[in-house]
Amino acid sequence: MRRRGLRLAVWGAAAIVLALAGLAWHFEAASRLDPEALDPRPGPLVLDRSGRMLRLGPDAAGRKLIKLPADQDLPRLVAAAFVAAEDQRFRRHPGIDLLAIVRAAATNLSRGRIVSGASTITQQLARLTYPGPRSYYRKLVEMCRSLRIELLLSKDEILRRYLDRAPVGNNLMGVEAGAYAYFGKPAAQLTAGQAALLAALVKAPGTLNPYGPHRDRLLARQRWVLQRMADLGYLSLHECQAQQQDAVRLAGTGRRPPWFPFEAPHWVNLVLARDNSVKATGQWFRTTLDLPLQRRAQAIVLSHRAELLKAGASQAAAVIVANRSREVLALAGSCAYGPRDQGFNNGAAAWRSPGSTLKPFLYAQALDQGFTSASVLEDVERRYRTPRGEFIPANFDRVTHGPVAFREALANSLNLSSVHLLNLMGPEAYYETLASLNLINRPEVTPEQYGLGLVVGNPEVSLLQLAAAYASLANHGKFAPLRLTLDEPREEGVPVFSPQAAFIISDILSDPLARARIFGASTAMNPPYPLAIKTGTSSHYRDAWAVAYTPEYTLAVWVGNFDGRPTAKLSGAAAAAPIVADLAAVLFAAGPPQPFSRPSGVTEAMVCAFSGLKPGPGCVHRRREFFLAGTEPQTFCTYHHLAEPWHRMPATFAGWLHQRFEKGGEGRFRLAEFDQNLAKAFGRPAAAPGFGTGRADGLNSRISISYPLGGDRFLLTPPAETIRVTLKALCRDPVPTVTWFVDGREVAATGPPYELPLDLTRGRHRLTAAGPGGQGDAVEVFVQ
Repeated sequence: MRRRGLRLAVWGAAAIVLALAGLAWHFEAASRLDPEALDPRPGPLVLDRSGRMLRLGPDAAGRKLIKLPADQDLPRLVAAAFVAAEDQRFRRHPGIDLLAIVRAAATNLSRGRIVSGASTITQQLARLTYPGPRSYYRKLVEMCRSLRIELLLSKDEILRRYLDRAPVGNNLMGVEAGAYAYFGKPAAQLTAGQAALLAALVKAPGTLNPYGPHRDRLLARQRWVLQRMADLGYLSLHECQAQQQDAVRLAGTGRRPPWFPFEAPHWVNLVLARDNSVKATGQWFRTTLDLPLQRRAQAIVLSHRAELLKAGASQAAAVIVANRSREVLALAGSCAYGPRDQGFNNGAAAWRSPGSTLKPFLYAQALDQGFTSASVLEDVERRYRTPRGEFIPANFDRVTHGPVAFREALANSLNLSSVHLLNLMGPEAYYETLASLNLINRPEVTPEQYGLGLVVGNPEVSLLQLAAAYASLANHGKFAPLRLTLDEPREEGVPVFSPQAAFIISDILSDPLARARIFGASTAMNPPYPLAIKTGTSSHYRDAWAVAYTPEYTLAVWVGNFDGRPTAKLSGAAAAAPIVADLAAVLFAAGPPQPFSRPSGVTEAMVCAFSGLKPGPGCVHRRREFFLAGTEPQTFCTYHHLAEPWHRMPATFAGWLHQRFEKGGEGRFRLAEFDQNLAKAFGRPAAAPGFGTGRADGLNSRISISYPLGGDRFLLTPPAETIRVTLKALCRDPVPTVTWFVDGREVAATGPPYELPLDLTRGRHRLTAAGPGGQGDAVEVFVQ
């Protein structure tokens, strides 16, 4: 019997040991925790450059949570209030307060119900991290987890994570969120009374809602918390009484909880869409935006809506950039964020045709490749053969301006001279320049496919991209992407243009006299201070643009319709420039902007205002011009002769001058080496001397056929068997006549402007233009 009893005792002890071991293993497994889970993952908190809140995004559970700043100490009064209210022995116990448990058990037994839980702050952190229904079993698991947490983290780390998770009502989580929502400031700036109110809320966030019907109970508990803080030495008796008597003022209106800010929505959406890691990690996100300036910019854009609507434009967008840092200070994505006129769209980020706003980059490239701001460009009618067919550019005012100075061609945004310049330089090099400025969004489209339309807005770009490109001109020709957040590194920038070319382009665009030909009557285009400004208008008036910059700021504006509808012939100067002018008035209210500083390597010289060459004794009109050192003109002007009033131009302008002559507008323009009597200069002799009926050979480029172009096809209109085509030749040298051949047979000889109306029959025809000595050009056309 004794042996049997001993065996039973042994087996019983073993069973108890196994049971206890199993129970210990069970609680060990049940209480395991992920250290990272203790640190809550809030939604993104987006701030402006000064720390003003723009938007607080919800966390994964839909709650509004703001973590305490990791680089700052715990807010002293808030920490004291929560320790006093929830766990006065927090600094001394190992995660479980046995004295509090005994006290709570006695209280619960005496009351006959659970009125006190004795949970420490560490236990509450465990419960908030792993929520679930309350039970004695879960209480034991929480106690085990608390012991683990205490081994894992310091007291300050535990308290920080608890304060970040503490529920403070109205779907708010954490004392920082509560401080912003209820008092409009961070937790570190709360008074003792405000901190005590947050600590009082945690006991019953729903029942004690500050905007609910039981506010008196909340205030009573707040006073109790303040007294506990005084009892524990966190406050003096005088401070406690003063805070108890001080009325708590909450944010919001009446019984309605306050809303978190919803500022600059287009900007915030752009930032969050660009950096998905923000939404994943819940970081504080301090952007470059200046909220007061943002509000002014948004108000200015909205103020123009009524006038724009009258002209068929329903939307506008604006961007302001600090040039030195490349920081975006303001961004208005539409007139107003909302459903009206698709206002949720962000016009600052959308790709649109930029019209003429890309021209300054071609002219800057031209300066670096040997052109000067005094070079004369040809602003005459021309047709160009492209892979997509015939390209016939025209100026915005539908006028040809003949010989135009480089400075005036850019300042007045002349299309004919700009396309001619691109044709001389080649689209491939300009395409690479635009790519260096991040203005080529569709790299699958080749330079050949874009063709000469590169300079008049074929590549679609966004307003932000355009602002960044113009900021490179203000930054001595160096390009760097725009910065959206303050923690992004400041890049030195990649040189795209020389500092000298960037300065000269800036000087041209800020020269009101240079743009007077087209924009002289526009108030918005002629501000009372130096402002480099360029406008653009896309085809069919769908998009209107204006970009202005100083050494300090770049301002960019787009106007149009998000659905692509054309406006009522709104141009960049008429629609976008007035918005730019209003934005500039805000930026420079305290004083005018600084002028552009002239870099070394830029010289100044006097030139003839018409030829751009070194002025001679016959040059009455002169002007000073900037040059890259070494590119100053060395040749004397050939346009003017002493004691003569004429501007004698090269033969390349014969067609342009002939048009003016026939309208009586030739003025003092004449053709070099031709009779000053234009009626004689433009006479049409019947035959060219020295040619007879021979053929043209030895062709070269000094004489070229400008119309028709090789490969052109003309369609007959039944029952006609012929079609009239005006042949046009362009002469680089002054020749008395050009002889025209059709299919090898001489048909006529013409003097300036070297044009011949001719009836062509059905079939393929070879057209040849030849000058003295046989030089000339030939093309093949088809009539069908």
